[in-house]
Amino acid sequence: MRSIRELRNILALAEGGHILRRYFVMNGFDGALTALGIIIAAMVAQPEEPTDVLFMGIGASIAMGVSGVWIAYLTERAERTRELKELEAQMLSNLKDTNISRANSLASIVISFVDGFSPFLFSILSISPFFLVIPHWISMNVAYIIAIILVFLEITLLGVFLGAISKENKILYALKIIPAGIITAGLTLLLELFNGH
Repeated sequence: MRSIRELRNILALAEGGHILRRYFVMNGFDGALTALGIIIAAMVAQPEEPTDVLFMGIGASIAMGVSGVWIAYLTERAERTRELKELEAQMLSNLKDTNISRANSLASIVISFVDGFSPFLFSILSISPFFLVIPHWISMNVAYIIAIILVFLEITLLGVFLGAISKENKILYALKIIPAGIITAGLTLLLELFNGH
């Protein structure tokens, strides 16, 4: 079992740290906004059972997770294989069993996991209030409100995280990211209302 320090060193060697951060934010954002679209659509359609919303949300979460892991791994693997071959050509040496090769392979796996897990996590967290409706701890209407608040909390924290990465104003980054949630909610609501007419 590799230690966290070893993984950090390997990712540093493979220059994967910045890619991890980028994938985590971008795909977490995708997961949160996808969940928001589902929540707003369900709020307008008013399904009777919370499981209807959960099935839609979980289905979308699984699709984003599998898609993220699969395509990120293949993409990273292809890019890193190309870079390794170019480096081998420059050095006139076979780097197949070197630390660089192993670091690239492990980085591809770690990056693909983050790419898939991030949207899955943010999406599942967004719809989690509907689990509380099943035992009748809260109503569907309360679940909608809490879920929407959760989504905006998630994307706000992502904005703060981006501000921390850039070492710039965290609040300003949060304010830049929030309008995307408002636009998503507004367009989904308009679509659902138009469809109802």
